[in-house]
Amino acid sequence: MSVLREMFENLLSRPITILYPKEKVPIPGAFRGRVAITDEKCIGCSKCSLVCPARAITMIDGPREVEFNGKTLNRKKRPQVKLYKCIRCGLCERHCPTGAIFLKNELSSSGTDGEIVVM
Repeated sequence: MSVLREMFENLLSRPITILYPKEKVPIPGAFRGRVAITDEKCIGCSKCSLVCPARAITMIDGPREVEFNGKTLNRKKRPQVKLYKCIRCGLCERHCPTGAIFLKNELSSSGTDGEIVVM
């Protein structure tokens, strides 16, 4: 008898889940989402790729002149992030001396392609 009673209660109550496209889930303040890189700030020091435990960050050619602490540096490489390998640990953001790489406070995309990259 308890199964029938529970079935009727559930038929007459409102759904607990939300309708995703219409209603958005609130994102917590400390949420670590998609990785973003500000190329203008990057000095090419490779610290982000060295501390990445998932090896999601590689350094590729990207020569240009950048200013850092009043000095002009010749940057030879820039970071490239493979998004689906990234575990969103935040170590790259913590070790970047210029704040060029950071985790956005938004949901990242989902998928199966392992070669989606952020430059």
